[in-house]
Amino acid sequence: MERNQIIAIVLIIVIVGGVAGYMIFLAPPPFADLIIVGTTDSVESSLDMAQSYDYFGWEMIMSLSSGLVDIEPGSEASAEDITPALATSWESTAGGTIWDFTLREGVLFPDGREFNATDVKYTFDRNCNLTGNGLWELDGPQLNMGYAGDGGIIDNVTIVSEFVVRFYLQIPFAPFLQLMACQASYMVDRAIAPLDELVTYNTDGDPLTPCALGPYLLESWTRVGGSDEEIRLVKNPNYWDAAAGYPKTNTIVIKMYASDSALAAAMTSGEIDIAYRQLTATQIAAFKENTAVKVWEGVGAQIQYLCFQQDIYPYNVTDIRRGITAALNRSHVVESVFLGTFDELYSMIPEGMAYHSPTFDVYGRANYTYTQSMLAPYGYNATHPLVLELYYESSGHYPQSLEQAQVYKADWEASGVITVNLNGLEWPTFRLARNEGSMPVFIYGWYPDFIDPDNYEFLPFASWLNLGYNDTYPAGGIAQYNLWLDGRSATTDAAREAAYLDLQQLQAEECSVVPLWQSSTVAVSKPNVGGIVLDITVSWRHWLIYMT
Repeated sequence: MERNQIIAIVLIIVIVGGVAGYMIFLAPPPFADLIIVGTTDSVESSLDMAQSYDYFGWEMIMSLSSGLVDIEPGSEASAEDITPALATSWESTAGGTIWDFTLREGVLFPDGREFNATDVKYTFDRNCNLTGNGLWELDGPQLNMGYAGDGGIIDNVTIVSEFVVRFYLQIPFAPFLQLMACQASYMVDRAIAPLDELVTYNTDGDPLTPCALGPYLLESWTRVGGSDEEIRLVKNPNYWDAAAGYPKTNTIVIKMYASDSALAAAMTSGEIDIAYRQLTATQIAAFKENTAVKVWEGVGAQIQYLCFQQDIYPYNVTDIRRGITAALNRSHVVESVFLGTFDELYSMIPEGMAYHSPTFDVYGRANYTYTQSMLAPYGYNATHPLVLELYYESSGHYPQSLEQAQVYKADWEASGVITVNLNGLEWPTFRLARNEGSMPVFIYGWYPDFIDPDNYEFLPFASWLNLGYNDTYPAGGIAQYNLWLDGRSATTDAAREAAYLDLQQLQAEECSVVPLWQSSTVAVSKPNVGGIVLDITVSWRHWLIYMT
């Protein structure tokens, strides 16, 4: 019987030899068939693993498909916390460059076909372009995460037998199991997903996702003008872990709200059973005082950081970036906007994760003397301030983006040598501007693909951020890139640590991207909701949630 589960006591009177006796049976109460989850989030592009690279899209994929391995809920996501999923066991040989996975038998796709090694090979051949199918050129997560290609992780995937598959790696990749546990490594249904074509949202009745082996199936998806209105998930009767009682709830409905205030109102009125992403710190504080709801809190690996477009002058000048960085006051934003629920961050590796070193602390907090000294040689002063165009997303994709931007503006302008203009863009437009490289300075966020420093330290030269870092500063860009490669391919902990410490130091010197804060994770629910797990993976596990 599960922890935190309410127990129903059933009394049965037994007559034995004319004597009345009492037997007490413990039985769980029935779970509700339907749970409604509210959010301000939305799928960015599609629910195809070869394209989806946003938080909410990945959470839907996690509910609709499965990977070879998983991470124990509530754990620290270390190598010891990897658990079986579609693979029941695995073995690494050849110095970490060969991985064999033994697959679970009897797992069925919706059409009755049995999952086997062919499906694993097809998934990675398709999504990682291992056969030159062309999807790689669509800038999907596997490309940006370096799954394959020159200097990538995977060389090829080979079928050993019907239920054994082998991965040949190009490098000994330390966090390979964590990579296999992330949603970009989840299986596709080859009966639906062509090798050379994405499965996207449309209104023509075609399949909307290649997902098929998860705890849920996609029953409906209502999307208007590039934003979601409602998604309905129904229990997958063929789920591989159904015998363990998953998913706990037959139907999950996700309703999308236009603002945090609308989401909070829906939670207060009882219109929804759970509110998750994005409530403000003030709203969360109010819910903590409300005995009619329950507030869930957990650790978070989400970070937010400042990006400089280094193809635009003067942000290609290192001293300018350093001066702007020094004028930041992280304690101001975490206290005034997030009421102390978030933490200041001084490294691109979150605090609490291996190899974290707060190298950006060298600039201090609101060090305006340093800011003035860095900007003065370039003609910026009190009578001729640097006019900084700051862009932020304005549609709830990140928490309280406008309020954050206003704090940064106030702190920068307090230096006396910087003037800030704020520019808010809805998430789809914001993303397009990022791709075009048209935003001189902008605020961006990161949720981990897989839990390891490797997945944070590549951001200054991530191709999809399009910052011009490698083009403008080839020496610095190449140095950072090489240190990142050293850290991810090192075979000893000491070697990984040395590479990541040097890399963090170089990132603080270059200020191509600048860490701002690290979040906690919060959800609000009705009191009779259980099974919510908020851990370092920042993954939302619909199949664990129940309501009595």
